[in-house]
Amino acid sequence: MGGFTAGWHLAKREISVAAGLVSALSAAAWVLLGQAAATLVAITCISLGLLGLRALLPRQEPQAPGQDPYQDMPLTSFSGFWRTQTDLASAVASLGAWDLTTRPRLQRLLAARLAQRHGISLAADPQAAQAIFLSGGTPSRAPRADLWYWIDPSRPTPANAANLPGIPPRVLTALIARLEQL
Repeated sequence: MGGFTAGWHLAKREISVAAGLVSALSAAAWVLLGQAAATLVAITCISLGLLGLRALLPRQEPQAPGQDPYQDMPLTSFSGFWRTQTDLASAVASLGAWDLTTRPRLQRLLAARLAQRHGISLAADPQAAQAIFLSGGTPSRAPRADLWYWIDPSRPTPANAANLPGIPPRVLTALIARLEQL
């Protein structure tokens, strides 16, 4: 949305000229034909301008069913922060929420870390990804093997996941710490 607002910011001159033109036409209609004609001219100009702008805007394709429209929303925004907080609270409360929201997000982070820092594809070589994930760290702070269960891309979601408790907060903390170490 930043690029879109920047475009409007750059069009100040054009918008000012259009507003001046509408004002001049309305003033001329007022002088020649009265207040009703001036109002009609202003409404007509604004309507035509909005229709013209609508024609210039790119068309948005409808989202496919099941696709998260907010998946690529930056998490640095206020709404992104609260969405993340809500997702984490839901993930702790329900395994279904974990598998639906937070797990895929952390899997994308894991895939990016493995590709960038280790040259391993999570999708193409999950065994190598698991080996890298479970290795590393100091002997006293070796990653726990149970962490892989929570982020394993091949683990299916249980049928009754909505009724099962989600990820324990300590495990979530350990999982995020391990992702940061990668």
